[in-house]
Order: sequence, then structure tokens, then C-alpha cells
Amino acid sequence: MLLRAIAVVLVLAGQTALLVGQVQPRQQEEFTPIDQLPPQEQLPAAPLLVGAYAFVLLMLFGYLVIVSRRLGVIQREVDRLDNDMRQSGSH
Repeated sequence: MLLRAIAVVLVLAGQTALLVGQVQPRQQEEFTPIDQLPPQEQLPAAPLLVGAYAFVLLMLFGYLVIVSRRLGVIQREVDRLDNDMRQSGSH
């Protein structure tokens, strides 16, 4: 019974190894210039670079907007406190 279970496990492990071997792509053995690669394997860098810069600039702009709003709220609070101090000091 134990031998049969071990045999089943070994057979399943062998089948899994075959399936994994079939799924993995063939590794490249040497350098191939990009202009010699098939079109589906070429990855254009310009759109990715522009997208990355656009994302970073949008995040920076959003951060600056949030900080400026918070500074405006703080400035209004400081002005209110200053007015309160002036009014309470004159009485």
C-alpha cells in the first residue's frame, strides 16, 4: 500500500515536471540585437518612458496642490489666532 502511494507520487511529480518544462520558454544562448528580434518580442521604450515621466509629474503636481491647500488652511488659522490675540489684548 505504501509502495503504491509512493509510486503514484513519483508519477505525478514526473508529470508535473514535464508540464513545467513545456511551459518555460527557451532561453537565449547569445546576444541578439533588438532589430533582429521578432516584432512581438520587441518592447518599445519611448512610450514606457513618457508614461513614467507623466505619472511622476502628475503625482508631483497633485502633491503640490495638496500642500498648497494645507498651507492656505494653516495661514487662515494663524490669521484668525492673530486677530483673536489682538482683540483680547486690547480689552
